[in-house]
Amino acid sequence: MSYESLEEAKKYHIHNHNFWAGESLAEYKYQIWDIIKRNKYTNVLDYGCGKAVFHKLLFNNNKTPGAPQGINITCYDPAYVPFSKKPEGQFEFIICTDVLEHVQEDKVEEVLADIFSYGNNVFLTITCYDATQILLNGKNAHYTVKEPDWWKQKLEPYNGKFMAIFQTKPHRGVEIVNKEEWEPNAETISKLERNARNLDPTQKERASNIPGLDKLVKDN
Repeated sequence: MSYESLEEAKKYHIHNHNFWAGESLAEYKYQIWDIIKRNKYTNVLDYGCGKAVFHKLLFNNNKTPGAPQGINITCYDPAYVPFSKKPEGQFEFIICTDVLEHVQEDKVEEVLADIFSYGNNVFLTITCYDATQILLNGKNAHYTVKEPDWWKQKLEPYNGKFMAIFQTKPHRGVEIVNKEEWEPNAETISKLERNARNLDPTQKERASNIPGLDKLVKDN
């Protein structure tokens, strides 16, 4: 498997030793930990792991509060030579955070098929805006920038096999209610109370159709 965005990502890794360390894994650690613990998964694949520098902190580390223990985690990233060997077999749980937007549009379906070939329980996060990094060929590191509905169409063949979070605003480190993560539970309502004024029109429209959240949106 070789294509432009992948080859450019390889070059970026070589020339930027401190970037693409796998920090998005840490950003979504609580969701990932919850899924692993709730389902008692022990065999996990991190697909598109980058340099995976956070693995030792986030898994099998009894000094990290909440970190799951006894996890066999396999690192795979075709753009990073140390982890570029294709995994073998099936996995109980597959993590794929901030990967798909780095894939050029005409290869997205091919990469999705590859991801889901490893198992039927996939945690996806997809960023829907331009990256801050510019690749060596002058292009933005996010080759495919699309709205969540575009990604949902691409993911339709895998419905029931994944959870997706779409990052729709470039505010890392700030709690944001993401479009497709919503469930009408206490945590979501708490997030909405803090962030309702910052929701975009599409997010407000979706929230207005969820009992318990509609009033919060109208009031803001």
